[in-house]
Amino acid sequence: MNSVTRLEDLGAAVARSGGPASEVDIGQLLRTLWRRRWVILSITGLSLVAAYFILSQVTPIYTATTRVMIESRRSRVLDGRELISGMEPFNMAVMSEVEVIRSRNIAKRVADKLDLYNDKQFNPALMPNEGSRVLGTLSALIGEVSQLFATPGPQIDEATRLQRQRDAVVDKVLGSLSVEPVQLSLVIRVSMQSPDPVMAARLANAYADACVEEQLESKFDTVRHISTWLNGRLDSLRTAVVESERAVAAYRSANGLVDTSQRGQSMNQQQLSELSSQLVMAQSKRAETEARLSRVEGALMSGHTEGALDDMLDSPLVQHLKEEQATLARTVTELKARYGERHPDMVKAKSELAQIDRQLTAEIQSLVKTLRNDFAVQKQREASLSAQIRSAEGSVLTQSKAEIRLHELERDAQANRVLYESFLSKFKESGEQEQFQQADTRVIAQAEVPRSPSYPRRPMVLTAATVLGLLGGVALVLLLEQLDRTVRTRDQLEELVGLPTFALIPQIKSGTGETAVQSYIMDHPSSSYAEAFRMAWVGLQQGLGDQGSVVVVTSSVPEEGKSLTSLSLARVVSTLGLRVIVIDADLRRASLAAKAGVQSQYTFPDVIAGRVTVDEAIINDPLSPADIMISRPGGHKDVNLLASSDRVAEILNGLRSRYDLVVVDSPPALAMADVQVLSRMADKTVFCVRWDQTPRETVLSALRVLRDAKAKMAGLLLTRVDISKHSRYGYHDVGYYYARYRNYYSE
Repeated sequence: MNSVTRLEDLGAAVARSGGPASEVDIGQLLRTLWRRRWVILSITGLSLVAAYFILSQVTPIYTATTRVMIESRRSRVLDGRELISGMEPFNMAVMSEVEVIRSRNIAKRVADKLDLYNDKQFNPALMPNEGSRVLGTLSALIGEVSQLFATPGPQIDEATRLQRQRDAVVDKVLGSLSVEPVQLSLVIRVSMQSPDPVMAARLANAYADACVEEQLESKFDTVRHISTWLNGRLDSLRTAVVESERAVAAYRSANGLVDTSQRGQSMNQQQLSELSSQLVMAQSKRAETEARLSRVEGALMSGHTEGALDDMLDSPLVQHLKEEQATLARTVTELKARYGERHPDMVKAKSELAQIDRQLTAEIQSLVKTLRNDFAVQKQREASLSAQIRSAEGSVLTQSKAEIRLHELERDAQANRVLYESFLSKFKESGEQEQFQQADTRVIAQAEVPRSPSYPRRPMVLTAATVLGLLGGVALVLLLEQLDRTVRTRDQLEELVGLPTFALIPQIKSGTGETAVQSYIMDHPSSSYAEAFRMAWVGLQQGLGDQGSVVVVTSSVPEEGKSLTSLSLARVVSTLGLRVIVIDADLRRASLAAKAGVQSQYTFPDVIAGRVTVDEAIINDPLSPADIMISRPGGHKDVNLLASSDRVAEILNGLRSRYDLVVVDSPPALAMADVQVLSRMADKTVFCVRWDQTPRETVLSALRVLRDAKAKMAGLLLTRVDISKHSRYGYHDVGYYYARYRNYYSE
């Protein structure tokens, strides 16, 4: 892999590192949420606490509901026609009743009945001023200022002020009211809201009672008005009856006519009257019989016995047979659905039904025959009566001419009398209906005291707070993931910079102090920590030549483990039988001597300055076959020595010929310019990145410095990896499967 080519466009790498992923890994997303579950739970808990606090500050509102129904059929106490028609059960009537319930008249009734004018809940004028002194002073000041600029209005007297208070109470009652018709029914829900559950129930029940009382009083007023009008009309009708009867009596006296109502009519008149009556009755009966006979015969001829039965239903036997026929027909239908056609009960029921049909047919034939005989007799009687009337008409003609005027007067008198009696009957009915009026609505469900508030709805609010908290927690976790610019996996690091990552170096956790940490790799040669450096050496070895090689180990910033990495790499490679030396080239913060547990009078800066030879500065590692060349801690006076690149190159070339591997622990790339000098002289440069700490932009900036210095990049190491946390991230690399391979290591 050409490392220089892969580092040519680090700006593009920065842009690529900050862009969104092309695909969404659901598994990785779920693992991310689980890893930061405490953030989600904390946000959810805070949301619930906030919701509970808000709910505790909100005054609960209770809603009580009563139901009233519009009567579609009202019971009739009187046999006569009602003076006021009832409400029709259709949508217009329901909506009209809803508007009546919402009217101010009903609200005033409720306020009067419950004396809400003296209730602090509905009359703000009765509420004591419980505000703070500061708020009271501020309110008074605002009032004074507003009065300076306000136009003086008319003075309000006490009666007007009280009326406005009463109107305000009514407005508040209407504001607490909710009227809703139930769909596809004649039922209306009347609901009232109040902070007091008992008051809410009282208001709802009072509203329902006020609706019924309003309707009853309205009907009483209407009936009373009609009764008053009828009483006045009866006086004029009574006068008209008296005058018409006096006119009849005067005409009789003037024309010498006998009052037939007292002494009776003449024989001819009586005979003609009786014959006429008999003829009318005979004609009516004959026409009725003829029409009935025609319908029955027509129904029988067309085969529709049902039509014939309708005219025969006055016969008790036909009615009885018809009822039995209907009963058996229902039985046959039920048996057919239950048992089928061949069941014995089904056969028996069909036989009984056929027997009834035969009896019904025979009875119809008998009734038809009787009907025909009656029609013939009635026709003959009608002809006889007509002949008798013609003979009697001549004798009464003369008398009739004289009585024409009399009859006219009598008819007028009779009409006045009938009209008077009709109005008198209506007047009596109105008086009786005034006592038996019924409302068009009735209460079908009384409001009960609500057990729980309708506002706020605590379960709903808490559920919503939980959902919002979870969503907020998830959003925060995703935001934190987006803002997290560190590196945790080999794939992330390789995708970021385009260089191979040799190994993941585990974080050493020890409770015995720093000395145990530095010597861990030699104390535990079969540990995962030692195996990680062997993997790093295998990867690094592929880019080195057969002769001795100089490898610079650096990082972006301090505390990324590059010094321990340099020492550990040298120790592991030396145990493989190779000649290795590690040089502490970090002249400002030299730490290799402390980590290796060695001391020396001569240091690497002394060699560069020419004060000592290379052999005098080399010391042996007490724990491995590797050699060490240390620097003096705090050697700020030697910072310019590396600028003598020729001398440093001479030293490194001499060591390259003596050792198989020369490991140079250099300063961080972003902190010092020394690494640029050392990387140009080295065969390869290994770059350390601290796991979950070093930002990606910092890594890219340091690599850009190395690119400008023409460094030959070998690869990268991901250092100080927390294996236990790394495995929970689910990256499916060596860190994720560490627990499965634990038996291969001896920690």
